[in-house]
Amino acid sequence: MAFTYWVLFALCGSVLGIPTGNNTTGITCENHYDCEPGKACIDFQCEDPCLGLCGLNNICHVVGEVSMCSCKPGFIGQPFNDCFPEVNNFSVCTMNSDCPEEKICSDHLCKDACKDACGLNSVCKTVKHRAICSCNAGYVWKPFLGCHVEKMKCTRDSDCSSNSTCSNDECVDPCIGLCGNNTVCNVMNHRAACACKSEFIGDPFLECVAQSTSIPENITKKYKIGNDRVTWFTAIVRCNNEGMRLASIMNESEQVEMQKAIAPFSAIRFIWTLGNDWKSKGHYVWNWSGNSFDYTNWKPGEPEISDKYRCIAIKATDYTWTTENCLFSTYYACEYFEN
Repeated sequence: MAFTYWVLFALCGSVLGIPTGNNTTGITCENHYDCEPGKACIDFQCEDPCLGLCGLNNICHVVGEVSMCSCKPGFIGQPFNDCFPEVNNFSVCTMNSDCPEEKICSDHLCKDACKDACGLNSVCKTVKHRAICSCNAGYVWKPFLGCHVEKMKCTRDSDCSSNSTCSNDECVDPCIGLCGNNTVCNVMNHRAACACKSEFIGDPFLECVAQSTSIPENITKKYKIGNDRVTWFTAIVRCNNEGMRLASIMNESEQVEMQKAIAPFSAIRFIWTLGNDWKSKGHYVWNWSGNSFDYTNWKPGEPEISDKYRCIAIKATDYTWTTENCLFSTYYACEYFEN
């Protein structure tokens, strides 16, 4: 049996160039298990498999008969070719393939492919060393101009976003040119409402002027209940159109005046006031003064601080205050002054 094995080995060896005959001193292994760790059986010899395998600045690892190349710490590139040192968060390169996919080779350095690649109102994504530009939501690409505001075509307000309205077949901002000086404009459900800035008073559709928030002793604040149900934003407009403003309640005596105004209206459930926390959730103010509440008459469990309930109404059955959804339609109270 042994004779047969050596005959076959001799025949194969003569073809493959493996030492034959009774002298087998040139054969040191038949597989990698015959070799010490870090070497592999190559042509029946235990040799270093890393010789000539990896490029510059590489480390070679041997696992069994498999050898692997990787860049040294602080280097980057193609392990089976050459690795280059990192320089100030950049890497030396000769072509794009020397860099990570999100970078390009520029001036022999790997650089962010997106830097200065896209214009205003755009976003950049890198795909295989290429910068791909796209417009932000609400913008469209125009040749030679870049990303510009998209004017949506429409036939009715519902074709537009809730903070715009349909005008001349295009969705536009309803606040443009609507309010006067020293005012703020709020848009909800396609409708705009103007109001005076804090510490200002007047007609917000014309002009608001600075005025002391104190009221002379010989002047009494009175309230008038509106005769239709509207949203909080529309209630502001209704009162302004009548030369008044949506109601505030600064003290207990004004609360009593409000109760007198509400009492004749037995069928009313809620009445809008000007109170809200639009500027800072949970911080309630009277819109025209910007002052925090010194006096309150909250319903038990109120105020309910949330993104949904931002405006304050009075519950007509017991005259307590409650937070409500500003788009809720109900009656409203306007305020005016008399001697």
